[in-house]
Order: sequence, then C-alpha cells, then structure tokens
Amino acid sequence: MITYESIVKQIEKLTTEAAHAATEQQAREKLAAIRALCDVVLDEKISSPKPASINSVSATISSPAYTQPVAIPAQKLEEDDANGDSLFDF
Repeated sequence: MITYESIVKQIEKLTTEAAHAATEQQAREKLAAIRALCDVVLDEKISSPKPASINSVSATISSPAYTQPVAIPAQKLEEDDANGDSLFDF
C-alpha cells in the first residue's frame, strides 16, 4: 500500500514543477496529476465505509419507488404558412 507520506511528497514535487513550468500547458498537466493523486487518497477513504452503513444503503436501494407515467396531451401546432404535418413540409 502506498503511504500518505509518499503521496504528499509527490504532490509537493509536482507543485514545485507546476510553479516553474515553462508553459501553461505544462503547468496544467502537473496540476492534473496533483488532482489525480488527491482523488486517489480521498476515494480510498470513501470506498472503505463502515459495514453498518453498507447494510442501510443496500436496504434503501433494494426497494425503489415507481411512479405511474403521466400522459401529456399533444397539441397540434398550426402555422399559417405550413404546407402539412411534417417537419420537412415548407
């Protein structure tokens, strides 16, 4: 497993490289790499929730509520200069 310390060191290195980048594109690439490292660390904490919360989430998901679709009456659009019902009639 990668330690937080090694990820923080890598972020610090990329931050320095982004600050001294020759072009905006190079700086953006370094910042994107920093974002990816942060996402890895943050997602790791989220992906290992407590077992009790998994049970409550699965109970909620297993019983979805369905609603009856509502029919919307179609109104025919009438134009003075139209030749017919088709969109392609001019």
